[in-house]
Amino acid sequence: MSDPVAHRLIADLLGRVGDAAAAAGVRVDAAHDFEIAAGSGAVEVVGLCESVVRIAQGLQADAVAVLDVRRREVVGESVDERELCRSLFAEIGLARQVSATAGESTYRLTRDLADHPEAHALLHEGRVNQSVVAAVCRETVFLDPQRRAEVDAELAPALAELGPKRAAAAARRLVIDKEPHAAFERTVRAREERHVRLRPELDAMATLSVYAPAAQLVAAWQRFDNEASARRVDGDPRTIAKIACDAAVEALTGIRVATDGSAQVGVEVGVLMRPETLYGADDASAVLQGYGPIPGELARQLATGERSWLRRFFTRPDGHRLEAADPRRRRFPAGVARLVRAADDLCARLWCECRVREIDHVLPHARGGESVLDNADGDCRADNLVKETRGWRVDRDHDGVLTWSTPTGHRYESRHGQHAAVARLSGTSPPTGTWSPMEARLQHLVTVSRR
Repeated sequence: MSDPVAHRLIADLLGRVGDAAAAAGVRVDAAHDFEIAAGSGAVEVVGLCESVVRIAQGLQADAVAVLDVRRREVVGESVDERELCRSLFAEIGLARQVSATAGESTYRLTRDLADHPEAHALLHEGRVNQSVVAAVCRETVFLDPQRRAEVDAELAPALAELGPKRAAAAARRLVIDKEPHAAFERTVRAREERHVRLRPELDAMATLSVYAPAAQLVAAWQRFDNEASARRVDGDPRTIAKIACDAAVEALTGIRVATDGSAQVGVEVGVLMRPETLYGADDASAVLQGYGPIPGELARQLATGERSWLRRFFTRPDGHRLEAADPRRRRFPAGVARLVRAADDLCARLWCECRVREIDHVLPHARGGESVLDNADGDCRADNLVKETRGWRVDRDHDGVLTWSTPTGHRYESRHGQHAAVARLSGTSPPTGTWSPMEARLQHLVTVSRR
């Protein structure tokens, strides 16, 4: 059975991209020799690629709109709206190879573009990028459709020359002029979105971001800045930026940060490593829960501090599976849940990088799935819920490959494996001549215990 609508979208994409490529070719041919020598042709290709991305994003929104209409026609009114949207978000996310949360953003932007036809047309033509259009849609979200269309029409002539910040500011001014109370409503509704996020960075560093009312965060910033300035005046050798950062960490954790940035962390921070790494018998990488791989030397420093303590996972001889667990229990034992989170605290679903919120059965408990490590996966809440939605199915074969099947018949296979981090805890040992007698003895005990 053919799908004429899908074929039309594909033909539209090919036509628009072909026209953009032909226009770029004409400009390349019209360039002077000295311009070509300077790289004008390469610049044209860069610009063409950007236009292709924008055109594709415009048509992607059309495809999402078609998916939304067709899914609603198929399921009718018998399905709860939240369940339907959850399924759509996950399916769009898988098609885009991103998380369900990112799929939700694509879906909501598509719905918003229905009230911004001029901006959508510019995106189709490759004249604006998606971030500009999204910025305008966010600013008008509380207006009724007619007002949104008015803002769209007034802003469209200048939109191609604006970046996301200027486009958002221009849209905000129009919103305030047309409906002043809507601006106040935005500040009230925005408080519902407050959150804290952790983003891993290079070299065992991370960024903690706080999204909260501006007045509160300005007050917090002033406190840290004033404290940093005072400490600097008192002779603290650190820069003001470093002092402010350390003051923020101290305020959040209650732990004193040394001038070199080190601190004895008192709360539980999971560090997963092989015994050989702990004892210094090798320098294999370890896993810092909530961050990812870290050097073995840093892992030993974290695990051997004055306020540190160790928790051993009792495993089978292969070193990767827990030994004792009742497979008939509905809930996973605490040890299994800890190991799943320690091995990889990101969602098991392919391309999803949301934090693990729930430990769930790959083969559902209701269908005979056992509460053992081999049947456990860590999922974000959205993906855990969508697995129970009509038309979805998740299976794992004997090689550990996860297969997600969607209501549209698409299948996505993942060989990543939730517990891959445990298997990756391997490395090479340093020369035995560098070990102390105690380290050599500990290494011998570890070797014997693994036989």
